[in-house]
Amino acid sequence: MSKRKNIILILSDQQRYDTVSAYGLNDVCKTPHIDALAAEGMKFTNAFTSSAICAPARASVMTGLYPHNHGVIDNFTDIKEGTPLLGQCMKDQGYFCGFAGKWHVSPSKTPEDCGFDGKPFMGYGFPGSQVFPSLKFNQPPDNAPNYYEEYLKENGFDIPDVSHGFLGNNPALQIQEMYAKHEGPVESTIEYFVAHETNRLIDKASMEDKPFFIWANFWGPHSPSIVPEPYYSMYNPKDIKEHPSYKETFENKPYGHYLSEKMWGLGDYGWDGFANIAAKYYGHCTMIDDMVGMIVEKLKALGLYEDTIIIYSADHGDCLGAHKLIEKGAFTYDEIYRIPMVVKGLGTQDNDSFVYLQELMPTFLDLAGTHPPKPVDGESILPLMTGESSTNGRTEIYGEYHNHFYVSRQRMVRDNKYQFTFNENERGELYDFTKDPYQLNNVCYDEDYADIKKEYIEKMSHYMKATNDPAGVWFHRIKEFY
Repeated sequence: MSKRKNIILILSDQQRYDTVSAYGLNDVCKTPHIDALAAEGMKFTNAFTSSAICAPARASVMTGLYPHNHGVIDNFTDIKEGTPLLGQCMKDQGYFCGFAGKWHVSPSKTPEDCGFDGKPFMGYGFPGSQVFPSLKFNQPPDNAPNYYEEYLKENGFDIPDVSHGFLGNNPALQIQEMYAKHEGPVESTIEYFVAHETNRLIDKASMEDKPFFIWANFWGPHSPSIVPEPYYSMYNPKDIKEHPSYKETFENKPYGHYLSEKMWGLGDYGWDGFANIAAKYYGHCTMIDDMVGMIVEKLKALGLYEDTIIIYSADHGDCLGAHKLIEKGAFTYDEIYRIPMVVKGLGTQDNDSFVYLQELMPTFLDLAGTHPPKPVDGESILPLMTGESSTNGRTEIYGEYHNHFYVSRQRMVRDNKYQFTFNENERGELYDFTKDPYQLNNVCYDEDYADIKKEYIEKMSHYMKATNDPAGVWFHRIKEFY
């Protein structure tokens, strides 16, 4: 590649794989702008996050490492000192680096500290908190000012409010809406603000005689899905079919799964309740898709589209009613670990290799003509993106969870046949994808699967040793009895 192309990474938050309609797995939710990128380029059908929690996953993109190696094991801990950071590495290679939207990579380092030009939203940093008067969800940016609120004022918008906020019926958790209606124009929404910021950075980058790397981060469709019309009423809940795993009984499952379901307080509403949530979530996905279209229009208007690689992905997924659960947590279901990954501007052949979200870090450095200054957990997937290689030879995915709502170190290894999950202080899980594609029947202690279980315990042992995973100390002491 004689001339280095521009790169835009668009990362949504908590977007389930099947809500990108290019994958053909959902006949309700529509994402035409992302689909157009996929049609012009390629998509990965087996892309996974290594941790289905926001900050650990985002720090993995920044570092190319598993969470147990970069140090961000929950939404509050920080990247280990001395860890090379993607933004600084790209800046060192002569790229203009811009960052827009949700940060949630480090509680102490700002985008600027990591090599980016961008406005910080520290902590969880939800821009609507303490801005929308009627919103209960209260996790605003830790820094001041709130740049979204500044955007509203600078562009002459009245401070919008929300209505029709929906929470579950657990009286101990009346603090986070599943969805709400944004009472204002699309241009006054958080997602429009992210697209606007992205385009501002594209304008700024276009004035410099260097390639650019811009990382755009939407807060959605993570709940609360706060969307205006037409997105709020775009999808009819009656059109959303019950997920096959909604018949979950939690029999032979870790007790934490049952507690997580009870905590959200959604069970009494039945599938109809989840369909209502999903309809707003789908509207949020389509709204984000329109913002992707807005970014593409900017690139085309500036004559930059052909010279820009665009990657669309997500930090992790959302159960959205699968297994009677919502969001993510101490469970290793495909709905939260498998992610969309669409690539425009390189090859045109879809790829079914197992790839990790964190492998975007060495891939971007490969595009920049260099490699990570220290070893990372994975490799550049550029040859798969261009079609130079059809497979990376990887046969399994290794995933991890540490802490979200409650602490419970958890590890997962899966291929296309089976998935084994180690819950260090609870029963294990083993799923047979051939017979049980929706992971309902835990066969971990079924004697008919004893040899399979032993095989996958050894696979996990290999990954723990190869990645210096501290969970291996306990695992190797008790694996013969597990």
